[in-house]
Amino acid sequence: MNAFLREHAVPLVGSTLLHALVAVAALTAAWFAITPKITVPAAIEAYIAAPPAARPQAAPAPPPPEQTVPEPPRPDPAEAAEAEQAAARARDEAALATQRDEALKREREAELSALVAARDKAREADARRKADAAAEARRRSEADAARRRAQAEEAKRAAALAEKRKADAEAQQRAARESDLARQLAAEEQREGAVSAGLQARYAAAIRASIERNWNRPPTAKPGLRCTVNVTQLPGGTVTSVKLGSCNGDAAVQESIRSAVLRASPLPAPPDPSLFERNLQLEFTPHD
Repeated sequence: MNAFLREHAVPLVGSTLLHALVAVAALTAAWFAITPKITVPAAIEAYIAAPPAARPQAAPAPPPPEQTVPEPPRPDPAEAAEAEQAAARARDEAALATQRDEALKREREAELSALVAARDKAREADARRKADAAAEARRRSEADAARRRAQAEEAKRAAALAEKRKADAEAQQRAARESDLARQLAAEEQREGAVSAGLQARYAAAIRASIERNWNRPPTAKPGLRCTVNVTQLPGGTVTSVKLGSCNGDAAVQESIRSAVLRASPLPAPPDPSLFERNLQLEFTPHD
């Protein structure tokens, strides 16, 4: 709405009504000023005031004399012009008031249309926002479901692969154990055959003979010497360590036996590979 019209609406309407009343009063005064005054003749007044007495039907009364109506006075031109100007001003003010009312009405209608359009636009924007939010929620839900399905499939594949690897490892370990067991059984059978054939006794005698050949008998060695010797060797017969167990010789004798074993390295090879032992326990009993 126009700010001027909102602020001065009441004074303008009051002024318009006041001018309209002034114009109506002026027009009424002008009308009475220019309207001719009719003067009733005295004879007519007397006739009206006192009706004539009844007369015989044969002698009617003569008609009254003809009366002349006086000419009405002419209006004052200045008053007529002022009245006309007042009426014109009243019409102009009424037209202006009508224009203002129409402009105010159009402004209010425009404001109402703008409010309705803004409300509809806000509703459409809110509907679009809700639709977009719902679509985004559906997209995220579908993406989460797809991700969970993919994770489940991956976990299933990983579990299956781990199970297969476990089964393969167990099969390999089982096969290795079976192979080791088979080799051990074969070695035991071969060893038992070699032992039964007397090869182990010959192997032990060859080692004792090699050690005795490399032994330098100390003066403190007494007849009936008997010592348990623990020897660790490599597959080629190389001695890696020598430890004496029970021994009836003194320290010098024990050291001489230890030195003899080391000088005898590498020890003789067994007549049968199944007779090889990494850890040997020998009884050193040199001939007196």
